Amino acid sequence: MTYSPDIPTHLSPTRIGQGQSLAYRAAASPRTRAMARPYNIAWLTPAGEERYDTVVAPALPVIESACASMARGAIVATANGPVAVEDLVPGMLILTSEYGPIPLQWIGSYELSLREAQTADRGALFRVTADAFGLAKPSQDLLLAPRAHILFRHAKCRSLFGVDLAFAPVRAFEDGMSVFSVQPASPIAVFNLAFDRQATIKVNDIEMESFHPGPHTEALVDDEMKYSLLRLFPQARGLDFFGPQLINRLTTFEVRALREGS
Repeated sequence: MTYSPDIPTHLSPTRIGQGQSLAYRAAASPRTRAMARPYNIAWLTPAGEERYDTVVAPALPVIESACASMARGAIVATANGPVAVEDLVPGMLILTSEYGPIPLQWIGSYELSLREAQTADRGALFRVTADAFGLAKPSQDLLLAPRAHILFRHAKCRSLFGVDLAFAPVRAFEDGMSVFSVQPASPIAVFNLAFDRQATIKVNDIEMESFHPGPHTEALVDDEMKYSLLRLFPQARGLDFFGPQLINRLTTFEVRALREGS
């Protein structure tokens, strides 16, 4: 997708550094124990075998974000054609922009309950309507989680990262018409996909980021939270399993500043 907004002469958001972590800094004081929820995971072992499990872990953004990018019904481009995200299995060859087809290492999901779905601060999904970002982008309406990241191409990104692209949160494109928040009327499953590296995949013909913890998660979460996160990835000994973050992330503020020229 390509945008040509008026470019601001100065951007001054508060950044953690190049790239944004999905993590949130742990409180210095003891925190109240969070509610837990079941997460369904499927992964590929080093021997190439499929494994499936359900892990109970805290219902906190740093954990939920690992499993929440797209809703059930999203269509993912694979080497054998388009496949609904709920029908993917570990080991399937997923088409990526950087590497061509590579084996899917991990699938995470959980069900957004009806109560959550009707709670604005937890249950909102974003509907991206067909052609919102150009012809067949997406090819049909797409439901995304708030922290899903879409590939954003803009010349101004070069001054920030040295390249003219970055990943941007879907909420940054909310306009009330082609991209808008919705509260599902029934429980709905959300999914995320991961590889042994950061990758760009096509979902309903939109380029999106696979799961990557970001470069600062290690420093921004405590040991308990890191343990809870890694329980979702049995094949990973540490967060370095996902490799470096080669494409950086913009904040919602930065994207809107670029697009609106504010």
